[in-house]
Amino acid sequence: MNISTPCQTFKDIIHKYHATVEDEALKPPNIPLHGLRHTSATMLISEDVDVRTVSARLGHAQTSTTMNIYEHSLKESDKKAADKLDKLFNNAQQQKQTLTKQLP
Repeated sequence: MNISTPCQTFKDIIHKYHATVEDEALKPPNIPLHGLRHTSATMLISEDVDVRTVSARLGHAQTSTTMNIYEHSLKESDKKAADKLDKLFNNAQQQKQTLTKQLP
């Protein structure tokens, strides 16, 4: 098999699928086959899957490799974590204020 066969076959499949779908929103993007690997990793990171698990799924020997490649996704994941922590602190503060007001 030629080394380009899987990539070309994937490209052909997407092209044929696009021909059957009228709604542009339902058409997958024209990404290379290797792009599925990056999409998978990015989606897992965005769903708060830990880096060690993502790294193992990608076959990286070191989690640092994953962290270097997907730094942009990890930064977004870190922002989400900070926002969640902020929300927890705000809720705790509100509960404390509510309890203080209820005390005689």
